[in-house]
Amino acid sequence: MKRILTAILCAGILAVTAAGCSYNDALYKDSNSSSQNGEDSTQPTTSSVSDQKYSDNLDGLVDYFVAKQYIDNKDNSIKMDASAIGAAEGKKFAAKYSGTNIIIELYRYDTKATNDTANKILNSVKADGTFSIYGLPSVTAYLSDNGNYLMIYTDASIDKTNPDKTKDNYKHRDQVIKDFKAFKK
Repeated sequence: MKRILTAILCAGILAVTAAGCSYNDALYKDSNSSSQNGEDSTQPTTSSVSDQKYSDNLDGLVDYFVAKQYIDNKDNSIKMDASAIGAAEGKKFAAKYSGTNIIIELYRYDTKATNDTANKILNSVKADGTFSIYGLPSVTAYLSDNGNYLMIYTDASIDKTNPDKTKDNYKHRDQVIKDFKAFKK
């Protein structure tokens, strides 16, 4: 009986892992097919874009990221289960920069009515820039200066333990984080 349960558990873990990998592949495929010219988004971002003309909500943040050319298209997103991290809503986007696939997840919190999950996640990100759910490994995240938004930025080309700060991808990530934090400050 133990062997059967162990086999079922292993099969379930394998299925979840495989589904997660193919999920990201599908996200990248959708992002790549929606690209008008198929080129990477390596052109410099528009520094003159101000957050003042965008609404202080998740759609406004997404529109701001589109204007900054951090994401290609606001319609090319996947709605995330934001309640898993106590957020009100969330969206996931695939982008490319310097030939590297990038995942950007954006979440909005209702800071006037946070629950225990939200408080735990937000306090963890404020303390050390990471959070963990369901016993999974910690995820690096960024909180906007106004405390209403959380971003997860994943670029596999950046070495987490020893990043090369001279690389374009590192500089690009820092600029995205800077603009994200300043949104509706």
